[in-house]
Amino acid sequence: MSWLQRILRSDAKHPNVIPFPAPAQKLQMMPSVKHDLSLVTQKVKADLHQNIERLGDIRKRHVREIYDAALDMIEAGGNMPVLYRALLELDGMSTGRAGEITRTLLSKGRALTDQESRMRLGITHATWIYADLPCMVNPFHPTDADRKQDAAHQVAHGTRFEVGKGLLIEGEWTLPGRGHGCKCFSRSFK
Repeated sequence: MSWLQRILRSDAKHPNVIPFPAPAQKLQMMPSVKHDLSLVTQKVKADLHQNIERLGDIRKRHVREIYDAALDMIEAGGNMPVLYRALLELDGMSTGRAGEITRTLLSKGRALTDQESRMRLGITHATWIYADLPCMVNPFHPTDADRKQDAAHQVAHGTRFEVGKGLLIEGEWTLPGRGHGCKCFSRSFK
């Protein structure tokens, strides 16, 4: 028996050795970060469901399954492997597309939970911060819409906005992280 097997083994001879849980149990036991579940409001859940329905490559029969995995990811504070693995089980889903969907849904969900958290704390304003990373899904093959969004987000850098409303960019009220491929964030102040 190897030294690793001896360490992992738990029986009457070794009562102080605690066996490691199975991989499925580990995911349930290890949240990514401490997260306040009350921030995952009905608004966040409805937005998440709507964003999943807008995805062209998720069939209607899989929407509920993907929604549950995405909600688990957000409720765990950003445990991305939960959703990523669920997406990879779908027929025809590439690893790249699964990663893109996971990042997008998490970013959009975090933008709303951050907004909710700030409003509860009485924080009314924040500053838009461009992360010096292209606000594009694929910076190696940007579309015209990607270039336009990236340019607008660069211009928004340092702009103060109301947390409850967001910032008006290209005729649409938005928050940092809400755009497709957006990597922006914000800093709050009272």
